Amino acid sequence: MILKPTSMDTKTKPNKSFLIIGILALLWNIMGLFQFIMAAFMQDTMLETYGETYTPQQMELFLNTPSWYYIVFGVCTVTGVLASIALLLKKKIAVLLFLLSLITVLEVQGYWMLATKSIALLGTEAIIMPMLVIVTSIFLYFYSKGAKQNNWLS
Repeated sequence: MILKPTSMDTKTKPNKSFLIIGILALLWNIMGLFQFIMAAFMQDTMLETYGETYTPQQMELFLNTPSWYYIVFGVCTVTGVLASIALLLKKKIAVLLFLLSLITVLEVQGYWMLATKSIALLGTEAIIMPMLVIVTSIFLYFYSKGAKQNNWLS
């Protein structure tokens, strides 16, 4: 008796946009990882680079960010990069990694917008970029979930 694979066992070929979205996701998350590295480990460089651009109050906002924020920010960016790589490799773990990234994005961006004086000190810059990060994270999670449901991931 020959057993035919069920639809759950059969991996289908992703559409043409899959590779483009995967590459853009990886580039986006690498940029986020770079931002994390700059914020967490290169504050002196930030001071030199942006010291004249930002007011002392704005720089104080950046420099007085709590340690837990950087830990969550690190988890957020590292899982985003790993999720993007997993998506490009067509691995189901991408869905879980994008979910973890999304949860930590909501925590980091929510803190930044709601628990700091970022909006008062930075204006629309403190809203636009965090909202773009949140929307992109939501999209990538649901896109990966759809890719799994379409059997593009194994």
